[in-house]
Amino acid sequence: MLLLSGCKDDDFNKFDKSADERIAEAKANLKSSLVDPAHGWKLLYTPQEGYGSFLVLLDFQDDNKVTIKTDLGADDGKFYEQTVGYRIDSSLGLELIMENYSFFAYLFEFDRATFGAEFEFNYVRKNENGSLLFSSKSDASNPTQLLFEEATENDLNALGLQVAQKLTTMTADLHKITTSLQMTYTNKDLIFYMSLQESYRVLTISSASRKSNTANTQQLNFTTGYYLKNDSIVFDTPLAGTFVGIATSLKGVQVKGLENTELNLCADPIPLHAYRGVTSAGDNVLLETSVADASGATFTDYDFFSAPPANVAYLGESAYEQVTADINTPTHIQLYYNYSLGDGSVLNAIGFRIQNPDGTITFALWEFVPILEDNNLKFNFAPEISQFGDAQTSAANLAAVQTYIEHLTDGGTTYVFRYSDGVYEFSNPCTGWSTLLISSQ
Repeated sequence: MLLLSGCKDDDFNKFDKSADERIAEAKANLKSSLVDPAHGWKLLYTPQEGYGSFLVLLDFQDDNKVTIKTDLGADDGKFYEQTVGYRIDSSLGLELIMENYSFFAYLFEFDRATFGAEFEFNYVRKNENGSLLFSSKSDASNPTQLLFEEATENDLNALGLQVAQKLTTMTADLHKITTSLQMTYTNKDLIFYMSLQESYRVLTISSASRKSNTANTQQLNFTTGYYLKNDSIVFDTPLAGTFVGIATSLKGVQVKGLENTELNLCADPIPLHAYRGVTSAGDNVLLETSVADASGATFTDYDFFSAPPANVAYLGESAYEQVTADINTPTHIQLYYNYSLGDGSVLNAIGFRIQNPDGTITFALWEFVPILEDNNLKFNFAPEISQFGDAQTSAANLAAVQTYIEHLTDGGTTYVFRYSDGVYEFSNPCTGWSTLLISSQ
């Protein structure tokens, strides 16, 4: 009797409801929390540790629709604003599921679904300050955490749409696999050479040079995630130090007015985009698309590069199917640069490794004498392509091999860009063809 008298009515009521009723109530409570804020929710979404973030605004409605606003410029700005369906479900706990193709699904599929993004989230809890914590459903270990914070009216203006559009515009200038930019200081004798991976939100500064003497260079290995806010690129990790003798700090860049330029390398000039900006340290800079890369020539530190045919690209997109069909079963594109043959001679050649129908291997290589000026590599080719290995049984289409090598090398306008340690893009802006090659060392 004493035990019974100590119980409250609420304790009995908990067991008066069925499991289905309790689940329905929990789902209704979560939906109410999602729908309640006048300006919706804001989320700084980082799909995977080590990458940058996307600012996301979410406005949930009672009719199971959610408007998603982001600063991702992919697919011609398709994900700047979308309204899609959502569902609150229950498995081992409450789940928030984006039902239609959206920003989250795009990132989930990105890079053959290796990016670690998600469109289904487990609900964890509501925090004391009213924020909602979710975690990625599909991450087997160390799941991504997503913190929904109540948005304000000011947050609606914080999306970096204009700077996203400017970066996307510069990315398309040269139609490369990777973006190549240079940032020139107005009042300092300094240039930084960098690349952006927009969908990963990763920025790499590969090198620096003096503005007055671009042969005076310093190799860097600085990589940071970043996010966009208003009209600025904000670094997750600041850069600070002395570069080519000049002390500089950099936490981000405000991207401002447009200055059109052009590249006069080809038969027809290529229009380029450049933007004036101000760094976090108050330095005026010019951010522009460029074929210059002070670290590009470091590919000569290696003597052999190889990559699958999928790494051959036209206008920045893989030409895998076209290349493999034309050449007939190539397994790799290869570059030998001052490669020692063991008898005191060296090999300079570019071409393809071919898998023959009988399982044998042929190397169809076009030898050349290199001429390297900064990061511009010119090829003085031998009269004909050579075949090594099992040449007698080769099924390779040598005319096609020659065609694709010419796509990469025509006009002496092949430029080399350092992507990461031992990985370089060889790109010809006049033909639109590129390849990303990986050192074997």
